[in-house]
Amino acid sequence: MPIDPSGPLNPRHYLILLLLAEEATFGVRLMERIEERSDGSVRFNAGSLYRTIAQLVEAGWIELRGEEAVSEGAGAPRKIYGVTAAGLAALRAEAARQADLLTSVRALGIDG
Repeated sequence: MPIDPSGPLNPRHYLILLLLAEEATFGVRLMERIEERSDGSVRFNAGSLYRTIAQLVEAGWIELRGEEAVSEGAGAPRKIYGVTAAGLAALRAEAARQADLLTSVRALGIDG
């Protein structure tokens, strides 16, 4: 399913873009960081993470930056992903959208 660049970001896409903007990394480490950053409320299994990564690559929001060798005999090299300029633009647009929502909530006096 293609990503709609005009609408709000899926929270999982937003979190992946945010984490990859902080540091390019490989899938397993990204899964760990997602769980840490969300205090365990967002979890991916490997299949759903790599499908989401493929969607973000197809959208042009993240890119393969290289590969990192693992210990001899421990499997295929790790693919390192990072956010692109288009991904940063999507992050900025979502941050602005969320800021506007927060302004509206505060204007109503319901921000607690």
